Amino acid sequence: MSENNHVLDQAFKDALARAAHLDKLGIPPADTGDLFPDRTPTNTELVKASAAFYHKHQAVMDKAVQDVVDFLDSPDGVAYVKALEGSFESAAPNPLSAELATEILHNGEFDLATAHPQGLRGFGIGVSAGVSAVVGLLAGADVVFDFKDEAQVHGRVWKGASAKGGLSVSAGLELSFWVNKPVTGAIAGWLLDLYIQTKYIIVLFVRFMYVNQRPEGTTELDFSGVSLQFPLGIGLPIRHSKGTDGVVAVYAASQTAYDKPRRATLDVINKATGLGTIAVKETATLEVTLKNTSGNDVPLSSGATMTINMPSYFTDADVSAMSINYPGWTFADDDGNLTLTLSKNSTWTSNSTLDLVITNVKSSNQPPAGQQAQPGKIRVGLNDISFTAPIGTSADFSLVWANSQAKLAWVAKVADNIKLTGDGDGSLTAYAQPGNQVIPLTTAVDSAGVNWTLGYIFNYNTNVGDQVIPQVTAVWWKTDAPKVGNNIFYGTAVDVSGQPSIAWNGGSQQSGSSITVTPTFG
Repeated sequence: MSENNHVLDQAFKDALARAAHLDKLGIPPADTGDLFPDRTPTNTELVKASAAFYHKHQAVMDKAVQDVVDFLDSPDGVAYVKALEGSFESAAPNPLSAELATEILHNGEFDLATAHPQGLRGFGIGVSAGVSAVVGLLAGADVVFDFKDEAQVHGRVWKGASAKGGLSVSAGLELSFWVNKPVTGAIAGWLLDLYIQTKYIIVLFVRFMYVNQRPEGTTELDFSGVSLQFPLGIGLPIRHSKGTDGVVAVYAASQTAYDKPRRATLDVINKATGLGTIAVKETATLEVTLKNTSGNDVPLSSGATMTINMPSYFTDADVSAMSINYPGWTFADDDGNLTLTLSKNSTWTSNSTLDLVITNVKSSNQPPAGQQAQPGKIRVGLNDISFTAPIGTSADFSLVWANSQAKLAWVAKVADNIKLTGDGDGSLTAYAQPGNQVIPLTTAVDSAGVNWTLGYIFNYNTNVGDQVIPQVTAVWWKTDAPKVGNNIFYGTAVDVSGQPSIAWNGGSQQSGSSITVTPTFG
């Protein structure tokens, strides 16, 4: 990819330039009457709306594009996409679709996209196709992994047409980013062609799809998400007329959505901290919980295997030193993976858990210089001779510089126009976590009915030479909204015991509403 980490940024700038040129020529987007019954939007307006979503979720989407390029260039990448395409061919929901999508997630290393970014409801993997380069027919299907309800996945199948032809003429991989879960009904919006320069001087063609959806029985279209489509075959530009390349094309389609329980979920924590992290030079004990969320009992035959794959910051020697003692299963270290083999027939009952303990866990590495952590995933695969596909799931687990602990005392004060809907004060012991995860302390609602989360961020300052300094920041955040603009207000980051961090509603002391967090580091 480009040396610039913002891989889609230049693509959107180019699209805006093309849009402005068409607007100057007096060529508006075609057939926008259903979406904009009272007016005709400009090309620039539609591109800016698309770019606004991208800029809210820039880190997630840029990383996803890089991951797609690497995945499709891998030996099995295209084969996985073709297999996923085939799994959607039956009219009824196919359990294999969710399993293949999970395999793509695992093999594609889509770590950042699946790390539960705040402000997004879910992340989908699927296939899309422009089945006619002349008429503009298009279709697709994907599996959406729900960040709010990890025991659920949402399948969707859609088909429709665009106002103009020129669509890609073969299937491709589709990634989708959702603020609302997909529902059965109608979808409509626009398609935007983006072109990304790679380090190999090859232009990568990506189709951006802006998705509004209207549930059955309703009349209003609501924005719900976007998708990025990566054709495996020929990508043709959107055309307004013969000899004229367009920028956007309006589409309309029907969508069928269904909810399906995931076969299993995984939770992994460090016993000492209760977090999904391990510190440099720490020897830890990990508690692993694999839960049967399929809704059915799962028969397991003697010889069934459970494979645990550790993040890449653990060397083969690190993994070989680990151990698991779980009744009824035989443990072995197999080519850098931890494996368990079932000794006799058993049944994994619905909604029950397999609770494992991994001992002597230590990494020989450290996070990259200047970064708070090295993210990773612990993956578990359960296979039995009776399974059509293995049960696969994963959990985030990061390597951090240190297990920094602090006692936090906090108090929330609100003016008359805001009502606390949780506690007003409290204290707790907390551990630093990498990134900018907002940890809730209490909640409030304002006079307009907007819900707010009042909490803190406990992370590291890595901008002081080679030091890694724990710091606490109070936060006043519009619940589940993208952490930009007036959706979130921060206090000053503090790294000295007894020094308070105060976050004011609206970013101003004049609001009279605040959350104060005072740490005692230890």
